Amino acid sequence: MLKKLAYLSPLALLMFQGCTSLMDGHLVAVDSYAPKPIPAGTYYLSSKGPEAGLQKQTFENSLQNMLASKGYTRTFVNKGANYNIVYDYTVAGPFTTEESFPAPVNEWWGVEQTYGGVHNGMFEEAWYSDNTQYVNYFVKALSLSAYANNIPLWRVKGHVQAETPDLNQDYQYLISGVSDYIDQSSGKVVYVNVVKNSKTRDYTATKW
Repeated sequence: MLKKLAYLSPLALLMFQGCTSLMDGHLVAVDSYAPKPIPAGTYYLSSKGPEAGLQKQTFENSLQNMLASKGYTRTFVNKGANYNIVYDYTVAGPFTTEESFPAPVNEWWGVEQTYGGVHNGMFEEAWYSDNTQYVNYFVKALSLSAYANNIPLWRVKGHVQAETPDLNQDYQYLISGVSDYIDQSSGKVVYVNVVKNSKTRDYTATKW
């Protein structure tokens, strides 16, 4: 069932995503909490699951690479690991939002003479902006939670708007978006603009 948003929430800000011929961008909403900093160490990665259809090895390799950049080392044996890091990756929707958009109109409407197909000797395109369309979208969420001896240490959550419910798409934006908030407290929901360079395939995250 389609749901219609009746008010402008922080989630609505995810609509403001830009792209160019070389760049593809997503806005990630991030919320993180860590009572106190902890040293990086070894970790065992597990999933809250299930993530239907997800190519888990590829996804977990991306998580592993991101966590390695923060000083964490993955171990495939739970016993002896400093931390248990649990991920939860889900999708919700579809949701529907109402958008207005500009469209060209025929500027000859209401003009008595057209002078051989040209209005007043020149062509001037006019735009009419009071047009409405309904757009369907999904919201993908990624959370990472770290524990030691079942004691929670830190958690980071990221949300991103997506065109498809396919879990194998968009997760690189989520991983890049939450990267700077591992073992950090954001203090509030922050928005991170993540841009992919289609030539180098690198992802760059910047606080919005």
